[in-house]
Amino acid sequence: MMPQMAFLKDRFDLTPAETRLVVRLVEGESLRSGAKALGIQYETVRTYLKSVFQKTKTHRQAELVMVVIRALDEANLFLPHASPVHGYEPTREAAMAAFSKR
Repeated sequence: MMPQMAFLKDRFDLTPAETRLVVRLVEGESLRSGAKALGIQYETVRTYLKSVFQKTKTHRQAELVMVVIRALDEANLFLPHASPVHGYEPTREAAMAAFSKR
């Protein structure tokens, strides 16, 4: 497990499946594309997201992404030289730019 994923799992008490979804959302993927990439149904992803919202005390995807980016940044796990998540580790600015395109 990548350090970022282990951190998110521990920090927010996420399941492995929830963690994989959160990473994809932070990388800028939609729920539908995340479901397809993870090989699960869209409704299952929505159920995961609702659980993640409760665990992170957030209510919207944008808020969730900001909370996760902030937590990774504070833990020094969101840096260009850190181990990649799914083969790609954007800088905070790149992640925000990708997310703001939505």
